Order: sequence, then C-alpha cells, then structure tokens
Amino acid sequence: MNDRIDKLNLNIYEIRTLVLEALKNKSETQYVNLCCEVAKVAVTKGITNDPNKNSYCSSGFIYLNDRDEDYVREIIWNLITENILTIGINSSNPNWPWLKLTEYGKKVVESEMPVPHDPSGYLARIHDQIPKLDNVIYIYLEECLRTYNINALLSSTIALGCASEKALLLLIEAYTNAISDSKRREKFKQKTNGRMIKRQFDEFTKAISNLVGSMPSDISDGLNNVLIGVFEMIRNCRNDAGHPTGKVIEKEILFANIQVFIPYCKKVYELIDYWNENVI
Repeated sequence: MNDRIDKLNLNIYEIRTLVLEALKNKSETQYVNLCCEVAKVAVTKGITNDPNKNSYCSSGFIYLNDRDEDYVREIIWNLITENILTIGINSSNPNWPWLKLTEYGKKVVESEMPVPHDPSGYLARIHDQIPKLDNVIYIYLEECLRTYNINALLSSTIALGCASEKALLLLIEAYTNAISDSKRREKFKQKTNGRMIKRQFDEFTKAISNLVGSMPSDISDGLNNVLIGVFEMIRNCRNDAGHPTGKVIEKEILFANIQVFIPYCKKVYELIDYWNENVI
C-alpha cells in the first residue's frame, strides 16, 4: 500500500508555509509525525491528491516524498535557530526527534496576520491585497524578510525602512500630480523635491491636513494611525539601525512593524488611487 504523496510542486519557502500551518495544529510533535501533518495539510489544501482516497485499507497516515521530507528537516533546523521550535517536549522526551513550539513560536503560528517567518505567505498576501505593488518595495520587503529570518535584525530594519520610504515617495508623487493649480504644485515641489524624507513627510502631512474632511470616509479612516503612525514608527527604528547609535533592535518590535506594513502600504495605495482619479 503506497501512502506516500507525489513530490510537491513547491519550493522550500512554500513548504515552510505548510510546516507552520502543521505546527499550528500540533504544537508538540516529532519529525516523522510533523512530515505526515505537512502532507495532510497539502492534501487538505488541494495541492496534491490523497493517496488513500479510493483505498479501503490504509494506515490512515500520509507520507511526504523523500525530497520534501529533507526540506522539512532543513526548515525545522531554521525554525530552531529562529527560536520558534525547540528540541524535546519534556524530561521524558528531551531529544531529537521530539519537537515543541516555544512560547514565541506559539505567538507566531497563532497570529492571524502575515508573519515574517513565512516569507512566501507574507509576499503572496501583500501581492493579493496590492496587485500594483511597486517592484522596489517588493525587493526591499524580500530582503527584510530574508534577513529577519537569519536574525540580521539591523539589516532587516533598514530594508523595511527603505520599503516604507519608497511607498511614501510614490504617495507624495501622486499627491503632487493631483494638484490642479500649477503655481501651488510648483510651490509644493520646491518644499519637497530632493529633501530628506522626514521633511517631505512633514510637508505632505501639513498639506493634506485640510483635505481629510472632504475625502471619502473609507479613504480618510485610519489616516493618522495607519499611515502617519506606522511611517513614524518604522522610520524611527530605521534611524536607530542605520546610525551608529549602539541601540539594540528588539525582535518583537521588528516583528510587529513587519506585520503592520501591509495595512500601512495598502492605505498608501488607496490614497495613490484616490489622487490618480481626483484633482486637488
């Protein structure tokens, strides 16, 4: 009886997404059982066929292809270095192949928002919500997630800051182009073109302060918290990481910043679309 599924048509990063989902179902497990749980998730999601579907006598277990089992083993060791998994579940089973989620790991897998530990899922989510996402933002986000997962937190923070800055520059460009009066438009350009991002941000927020009341509620809602608040939070962390301050970047804070980047960026693109269609 063959209870082994075919090799998944997924790369290691996509299989990592399945591993995290499997760990959400079983926080204490062992290597072989985790592989079976990953196979079960793949079948449930329709990624592959159930080898037991038309069988009247099966073990009830579904096994991964040898290559995919190797991928899972590699992913496990990466998750251990990221403090998501630990070897052993108790004093009676303290060694490999027993595995258990750490307290931090439980927060990661239980999160309803996209998490940096699942780069494939995170990038798919932001592309799904923002189909027109600028490629420069995407490149910096990829770098942010990659460096986060090897605990290069300074580099990850800087990359996230660059992604945020690019998003804001696109927003300011859209706002500028929407200014109907040429003299007013040139005056705003003089205040922002070539300036430091903080200066551009301040001039932008000052300029739109009187416009918020006339904007549709679905556009203006959350403007202060989602746009202004998140931009400042990410920029401050980037400044700490990008200058020789000696400040330590806390992983929990960076984790939160990466999570809120998607709603922040979505708000940016809502405003860009609004000003592409409406003059000021």
